[in-house]
Amino acid sequence: MGSRRQAREHALQALYQCEALGELTQECVDWYFQAFHADEDGSVDFGKHEFARILALGVLENLDTIDKTISAASQNWSVSRMSQVDRNILRLGAFEISFLEDIPPNVSINEAIEIAKRFASDDSPMFINGVLDKVATDARRRNVDVAWNKAINE
Repeated sequence: MGSRRQAREHALQALYQCEALGELTQECVDWYFQAFHADEDGSVDFGKHEFARILALGVLENLDTIDKTISAASQNWSVSRMSQVDRNILRLGAFEISFLEDIPPNVSINEAIEIAKRFASDDSPMFINGVLDKVATDARRRNVDVAWNKAINE
């Protein structure tokens, strides 16, 4: 398994744990890495977990926007109705698609599907694929609109 996939899984586990505790905060994410990924001496190499922390903290910093994006893309499903695993996989995928321009959307979608196959229900990969595909389509559309408006106004 690639290190980025593993980082995504660690980010999912951190978000899941923190949401279960009712503490979607940076402190909880840091606690997660301390509790579950500390070295034998009790220290955490945050550099080793940098991408996982970028993902988890990025989701937390943009949670309202991400949840609105997911709600708009998932017809007839509110974010609160989704399983906690699906919701957090979608949050990670939507964060990557919307905020991490160096990662192609199809990579983010595929990674989310593979993680869903491992951690979520049998129906989840198809659901996650559909929602994140819509998130990516909407993001591309917004980017084209921004570029078009910028070109017109120059």
